[in-house]
This record gives sequence, structure tokens and C-alpha cells, in this order.
Amino acid sequence: MMIRTIGLLFCLLSGIYCPGQSISSIGSPYVQNYTKSKYKAGNQNWSIDQAPDGVIYTANADGIIAFDGSYWEIYPLKNKVGARSVRVAEDGRIYAGGKEEFGYFEKKKGKLQYHSLTHLIKPDIIENDEIWKIFFTGDSVIFQSFSKFYLLHQDKIATLYGNGEPFLFAHQVGKKIWVEKIPTGLSTWSPAGFIPLETRLTNVLVVLPFSAKEMLVGTAKEGLFILHENGKALPWNVNPQLNQLLKEAQIDNGIKIDDRTFAFGTIKNGIFIIDQSGQILQHIHKRNGLQNNTVLSMLLDKQGNIWAGLDNGIDRIEINSPFYYYNDIFGELGTVYAMKVFQDKIYLGTNQGLFYSHWTTDNYAQQLQFQFIPNSQGQVWSLDILNNQLICGHNNGTFLVKDNHIQRISSWTGGWQNIQLIPNAPFFVQGNYTGIALFEDRQNWQLSRKFDDPKQAVFKLYPWGDMTFWAVFNNSIKLLELSIAQPKIKTLKTFSFKEDFPNIQRITPAGIRGNTVFATDKGIFIYDKVLDKFGPYNDLNESLGSFANASKIKERDDTTYIFINEGRFALIEWRNDNTIRIDSTSFNVLENTVMKKYENVEFAADRFLFALDNGFVAYNPYFKHSIPIESPIIKGLQDISMMNGDSTHYLALEKPIPYRHNNIRVVFSSPWYSSTAIKYQYQLEGYHNKWSSPSEIPYIDFTNLSWGTYTFKVRAIAANGQISEISQVTFTIKPPFFLQWPALLLYLVIFVLTFTYIRRRIIQKIKQDKLQLREKLRRRQEELLRREAEQNEKKLMKLKTEQLEQELELKNRELANVAANIVYKNELLNNLQDELFNLKDKNGNKLSADQLQKVNKLMDNARSDERDWDIFEKSFNESHENFFKKLKADYPSLSPNDLKLCAYLRLNMSSKDIASLLNITTRGVEIRRYRLRKKFSLPTDKNLTEFLLEH
Repeated sequence: MMIRTIGLLFCLLSGIYCPGQSISSIGSPYVQNYTKSKYKAGNQNWSIDQAPDGVIYTANADGIIAFDGSYWEIYPLKNKVGARSVRVAEDGRIYAGGKEEFGYFEKKKGKLQYHSLTHLIKPDIIENDEIWKIFFTGDSVIFQSFSKFYLLHQDKIATLYGNGEPFLFAHQVGKKIWVEKIPTGLSTWSPAGFIPLETRLTNVLVVLPFSAKEMLVGTAKEGLFILHENGKALPWNVNPQLNQLLKEAQIDNGIKIDDRTFAFGTIKNGIFIIDQSGQILQHIHKRNGLQNNTVLSMLLDKQGNIWAGLDNGIDRIEINSPFYYYNDIFGELGTVYAMKVFQDKIYLGTNQGLFYSHWTTDNYAQQLQFQFIPNSQGQVWSLDILNNQLICGHNNGTFLVKDNHIQRISSWTGGWQNIQLIPNAPFFVQGNYTGIALFEDRQNWQLSRKFDDPKQAVFKLYPWGDMTFWAVFNNSIKLLELSIAQPKIKTLKTFSFKEDFPNIQRITPAGIRGNTVFATDKGIFIYDKVLDKFGPYNDLNESLGSFANASKIKERDDTTYIFINEGRFALIEWRNDNTIRIDSTSFNVLENTVMKKYENVEFAADRFLFALDNGFVAYNPYFKHSIPIESPIIKGLQDISMMNGDSTHYLALEKPIPYRHNNIRVVFSSPWYSSTAIKYQYQLEGYHNKWSSPSEIPYIDFTNLSWGTYTFKVRAIAANGQISEISQVTFTIKPPFFLQWPALLLYLVIFVLTFTYIRRRIIQKIKQDKLQLREKLRRRQEELLRREAEQNEKKLMKLKTEQLEQELELKNRELANVAANIVYKNELLNNLQDELFNLKDKNGNKLSADQLQKVNKLMDNARSDERDWDIFEKSFNESHENFFKKLKADYPSLSPNDLKLCAYLRLNMSSKDIASLLNITTRGVEIRRYRLRKKFSLPTDKNLTEFLLEH
């Protein structure tokens, strides 16, 4: 640990530790492929450059391609000619050239607009010319073709020829421009003209700064040269093998990575990265990631990584990274379950068997080339170095690995884990499919015993001390004791996952700073010997966060550990004050690339080695990435409802946005290029003033925004946790048309007119209401008078009715009196007649009939005198007007006597009185009543008197 620290400190103080120094010879850098199906343009990419804002521009066969980390856009030149060259000026202008065409792009309203410059020269001058290179010198721009220079200065173009010699390619180092003239060779150019070098160099394709007074020149067929400032050039033969490789691959272009590192793109064999001593650091080609071995252009971007324009596609090569990969592109290895570096070799145990390769950290010439070890086919579970011997736990048993072959030392299947209870002890125990086995070192490791108990799979083993160890089973963990004298295993303690833990699903014993801990899916636990039970390690769990539920813990040294949790990794370091530092963001790139639950980490040559689904990755823990992440680019605002047409149309922000476009999509991107997707956080002030959750989507939609002014803010978050500066844009949405000034003025006019109209109407209404009120009062008075008159009339009628009733009652009484008088008279006559019949003479004899006849006749005449009836009839008619007329009209058959009987019955007189009035017997009255009912056709249940009262 001390040696590593001193070495790192030395590198930092000496200034050697730099991006070039971080280029590892272990594995290959990550290569991100952009196929033509992604950028949707032609195959060939002749030139590539980066703008100050981080956007990548490529000269493609179909035009200029722009890539900002999220979106690809293509911009054709005039007449849609293909582009051969592109350069971006400091002011952001993008100069481009192609066949018979050159000019520049400027950004307007979120899109690039092209301005051709060929109108500044005669058409016949540029005929058949192609612009291959573009340079900036002072305030001028040079467009280079194979026949001439076009010098743009103050909107004028001067044409410069090579004194009758055509050109090959021009190169720029600092302010100096070099160009090869045919056949003169490489020359320097200045406004004064062309000056050939003292040493003739031809087929020059690369000129790079090498030292303060030297250039590194790459030629197509003669290899590399060192060019001195005096014009003399000497072959650079520090590494003949390198020169031969470059000659065979045919150099086409090159870039300087830093003061000590260079990269050369070739036509036939990809990219070679070398250092100042001529040693090959990396060779990147089709077998380890490039889409195509023909590299037409290269760029070192702001992040220190290489962009390669290929004959078919674009690649980004992440050389400035702590991660370097060995990927099994062709599927020859399988998924890696175990790794170990041993005796200058690296061994990989996979699901297909055991493989090995020579291992070196500083010589790329001995690059990784894995070979299969015979007879190792099948699942490899573990690789352990025990007493300087390599043990392989295999599905088919246990093997001793010797160089490039294996020797079986046990046939018990499934050697999951091997541990030594005492360091360097001459024995170790193994957990396998069927229990526990003991191995002894008898010059070579041999199986000593397979214990009868336990008879079940043992998943994990961890030493505890004094020949005791923990063994993890399917649903329990046991503390076991090993006896060597008479080999046997004794169970000391047994703890159930469900009863002695909070219902855990897994457990893995591990060591942290000299203490044994137990990693579970419910947190880290420790064992209390005194209480004889497990309890949570609360302080550590709180510090670890989600990694408290780690499934594995791998110790590098006493202060450095790797925690693993479901395919995620974290570097945990203990500081001197016993606090911990957790770094998980640096390992985000490994998510979804490892086999979950079978993750494997090894430490070798100051590297962390992580097993992958298709190989492994080497991580440099001393790598420091000091480049800050670029601020996001806000490309513009789009109206979602208009996106069915031109999907790249952006709303103009110089003036307020019409309210009808209030469904806004804000499009943004981050020109920060990484193997892991960038995430964004945003907020819209005036709508939602809190930062959103991180999202990989490079746009956000806001629908039905109210009118007003908004400020949109966005920031980017890199995979390593870096947060960019905030980018923001302010925009205003107009009020809807009905809230704008013309509408408001119209509303005011309408309001005034309406107010005036309503006022007039109110005045008229008041007048009308007064008139109506007066009319209503008048009608009410009339109504009151009418009601009063009606009431008075009713009272008068009531009085009249009462008077009439009184008169009627009086008449009825008079009528009753008349009837009573008649009855009385008749009764008196009858009584008198009876007395006459009983009257006797002097002699006591009754009077004779002759004597009484005269008197009887007088009495009969008195009874039949109609004058009484006439008086009664007159009085009756006065009381009961038209009674007789109506009866006569309704019943013509009624006789005078019948009418008399009806009158008497209506007066409700008794039969006796009626008999007296009619001078008949009571029986006679009943007979007449019967006859009268028949004439009236009355039913038997109808009362005759009631009938007459109703008539």
C-alpha cells in the first residue's frame, strides 16, 4: 500500500500523470460505435472537428453531420455535394468544403444555415477542385485543394498556386502550415510563398508537434521521421516493429494526444497509439471494437477521447477513462465467473471452461490472447491461490492448475469455495455441491477426506479462528470446528435464516478491518459471542446506504473494499478518522454488464478486475478525471402540435410566443460523451420551481402553459456523479388573443357602449317601472274598489237573501197559519157536525135528517168553499214561485187535487192535516199519495216529500 501511494505521489509531483499516462496496456478502451443507420448519412467520414460548445461535426459523403450527444442532424452543402473537410472557428462558425464548393454554416433559430463562398471566385477556377483541408491563420481562412490554396480574408478570396506543382495534403502545427508539393516534397508556406525542406519528404500524411523544436512526420510508405526546425529530417527508428506495422497498415492521419502520446489512423489496420519512446500502448482495430479498419480522420475531443471518422461509420474511443476492457467479441470465452492473476498469467474461469493468457501491465506487444486449457471444459466456479499453487473449483471436481494444463485432485463436484483456516497452512477446506472436503498439501495439493456430514450443498465458507469456520447452507449458517488429528467436523452453532435473523434470504460472511461481518439482504450483521446471537451493525449500515444490503464484500487492503449489490459496485474506503468514503458512481458503467449474483472482483497490478458477461474490465483506481462536464445545450422550443411536419422547427424566442403554441417541448442535449447515458434535471420557473428527478430523456413537454414569462433551467449529470453548470432560457407566452391590447381596447369600447346602453335602458326601465307602478297602484285601487264593491254587493245580496228568507219564512208561517186555520175550521165544522148529530130535542130525541140537512148543507158548502184554497194557493205561489207551473209542465196528468196534495206535502204537513184540508180520510190521503208516486214514477226508496222539496 505504501509503495503504491509513493508511486502515485511521484507521478503527480513530476507531472507525468496525465491523460496519456492513463492509457493502459491492459485490455482496450471502450469503443462506442455510431453506424450510418444511427446518423442516417453516407458511409465515409473524411474530416471531424469539435465546436467550442462541444458539438461534433463530421464531413460526410452526404454533407456535414452534427452530433450533440443526443441528436444527429445532417446539413447539405450547396447543390448537395458531399463534404470532404470541416473546421470550426473559435467564434462558432463551421467552415466546410467539398467538390467545387466551400463556405460556412452559422446557427440561426437552432439550425445551421449554409453560406457559400464560391461566388467570390470565378466558376472556372474551382472547376474539378475538392477542398480537403481547412486552416485558420490569423484572421484568414485557407481552403486547400490538390491544385491551389483559397485564402479568405475580409470577405475576399485570393487564389495561391504551387508554382506549377500540384499539392498533396497540407498540415498545420501551431501557426505554421506545411504542404507537400509534387515532386518537390514537404514545404512550409507563408504569405511570402513556399519554402522546401532541406530533406525531401514525400507522401507525407501526418505532421505532429514532437518537442519544442521537432515535428513527428508520418509518411504513407517510409514510416516515421523526426523533422527538426532547420528543415532536416531523420527516420525515427526507436521501434523498428512499430515502423514496419505502420508501413504495412499505411498511415492516413494522426493526432497528438498529449506531450508523450500520439495516435495514428491507418488505411488497413485501425488506430495505433504510441508513446514518445515508440512503444505501442494500444492498437484499436475491428477485432477489439472498431467498425472498420480504415480510419479517414481523427479528433481528440475536450474529454481527451478520440473520435474516428471511418470508411463506414463513426467511432468514439474512450482512452481517457479508468476502464479498459477485454471483450470476447466472438463468443470464444463465455461468461466469466472467476479470475486470477498468477505467475505472469491471467486465468479466466467461465461457463465453458478455463482459459489463460500472458499477463503484463506495461507492454502492449504481449497483448491478451486467451487460450483454452485442455480438459477444462465445463463450468468453473472458483480460482484460488493457496500456498503458491492455483486451485480451480469446477463443476466436474477440483483441479490443480499448472501453467497451461490442469491436474484433477478431486472428483467431488462443484468446488464453490476454498479457504485456509490458517494462512499458509498445509490444508484447506472446500464447500461443494454435497458438503465439505479437506485437502492437504503434500508437495502438491491432494484430497484428504470428504466428510460424511453435512450432506448438503455448502455455498460459502469463512474462517473464524482456532480451527473454526462459518459455513452457509440453503436456509441456515453454522459454526463448525475442524479436527485435523482425526479429521472430522463438529457443529458448534446453528442459526436459521427465519428464526435467528429477520427472515433473510441470503448471507455471506466477510472481513472488514479485522472483524467478521455477515452481509445479508437485510443489512450487515455481527455476531455477539456473549449473547450468542446476531445483531445489525447499525452504524455501518447507516453509512453504507443501499450498499448495506451488499451480497458480497471484497477486501483489497485494511482500508479499501469493494461492496457488491445486485450487479452494482461501490468502492468503500476508511479514512484516518474512521469515517468512510463511498464511491459508487464511478462504477455505474458496469451496470447490466455483469452476471448478477455471480459478480467477481480481483485485484492485480494496481488494477481492479471485474468479470463481465463477455470478458473482463480493468479499472485504474488512481485515475483522476478533472475535466468538468459541459453545460447542456438548449437547442430550442418546439410546438408539440406542429411536430407532425418539420420535427426540427423551433419557435422564435426573440419575441413572445403566440398563445396557440402553448404546448411546448424544450429540446436539450449535453455534448458530454460517455458509454453511460447522461441524465438531466430541469425546472421551469413560473410553473414548477423544484428540480425534477434525473432522466435520460433529452427533452421535456409542457402542455397548456398559461400566458406569462418562464425561465427553463437544465443541468446534466454524468455517470461519475459530476453535475454541470446550469443552462437556461427565458421565454414569454403571449396572452390569448382575447386578453391582448386590441381585444382589451375592444372590450373597453364594448364596455362603454354597453354601459351607456344599459344606463339608458335602466333610465327607461325606471320610467317604465314608475308608469307600471302607477298603473299597478291604479289597478290595485280599482281592484280594491271592485273587491269592496263585490263585498258590499255580497253583503247586500246576503242581506237581501236574509230578507227574502225572512219574508219566505214569514210567508211560510202565514201559509202554515192559513193551512192551520183551514184545518182548524174544517175540524171545527166536523166537530160541529158531530155535535149536531148528537143534538136532541126537548123530548130527548135526536134531530131528524131533514132537520139537519140544511145545516149539513151549509157546513158542506163551508168545507168546499174554494176561497180558502184560493187564499192558500196565492200565499203558496208567493212563497214557492212557479211550483205549480213547473209540476204541470213536467207532469201534465196531475189533477187539481193532485196539485193541492203536492202543495201540502211540500209544506211537510201530516197526513191527518192533509186529510182535514182535503176533507177526506187519512186513508184517502195515503191512497192519493200512492197514486201521486206512480204519476211521478218514483222508485220505492225515494221519499215523495223530499222529491217535492227538490223540485
